[in-house]
Amino acid sequence: MARVTSTIIINQQRIKQLTQAQIQALEMTAEALHTEVVQAQVIPFGETKKETYKEYGVRGQFAKTGREYKGKAKTRTIYQGGTLQNESTFVDYSNSSKGTVTLVSSTPYARRLYYHPEYNFNISENKNAKGKWYEDWIDGKKKDFCIKTFKEFYKRLGGV
Repeated sequence: MARVTSTIIINQQRIKQLTQAQIQALEMTAEALHTEVVQAQVIPFGETKKETYKEYGVRGQFAKTGREYKGKAKTRTIYQGGTLQNESTFVDYSNSSKGTVTLVSSTPYARRLYYHPEYNFNISENKNAKGKWYEDWIDGKKKDFCIKTFKEFYKRLGGV
């Protein structure tokens, strides 16, 4: 019988480079997904709350009919949303070294808006606003976006 011996040399420096490239590609993929979702204009722009109030004239003011002016009911917008998409949705990189990044929406109403697609969303700011705005990237026609984007970033960063 013939005896064969072999020597394996592991390049630890290259393994560290590839591991770091994985983490960086994961973070870049999450940021690319966040940008893609914002540009697709599917996140509702927030809630608009309206307040009805009475506008009164000067005391003793009379209307054209000769009666005292009792005030006119008017409606005003007291809160225009917009923080859900812009300031309140961000990428959390805290566990990226463990292979997990998270897209976080930190407003109290984000969960209610996401899980209720039957709401009539205001589409004046975002024309494609809807509930379950990540569904296109989870099960829809863009479900391969993260896989393809990660591969591109990893190839570029890792030199593979």
